[in-house]
Amino acid sequence: MENKKLDPLVVDVDRVKPLLFGTEYESRMILDHVITGRENVIQINHGTVKAHCALGGGVHEEDEIYYILSGHGTCRLGDKTVEIKPDQVIFIPAGTFHALDNSQSDEDMCILTFWRDYRYNDAYTERMKQWGKSFKTIDEK
Repeated sequence: MENKKLDPLVVDVDRVKPLLFGTEYESRMILDHVITGRENVIQINHGTVKAHCALGGGVHEEDEIYYILSGHGTCRLGDKTVEIKPDQVIFIPAGTFHALDNSQSDEDMCILTFWRDYRYNDAYTERMKQWGKSFKTIDEK
């Protein structure tokens, strides 16, 4: 799969089916090894933390990167809490507790999350569990 010449790919995020995590968060897989046909491609998710919501957070065995697209709130990083806003990049080293808080905002917070290896992404694992695949469009049942 690695040496195969691939065609360019365009993914319309609004056509990707979101995986719902309660009413607080939704995650759309927008790029991974299945979509591209290439192992070791960076995995990208489009996540939305709903207005007036906070996520419980967690710790991963792999580094994670956030790119804040829209919204304002805070991000807990270990024992620090930082204000977040659009056009920020947040590097979260492996083993660091992190949690997003959008509870004080009337607007949704949208982020991109980047993973070097899809196997460390909890949302990927949950998609496989619920759907049997990592990617669905809104037209699929």
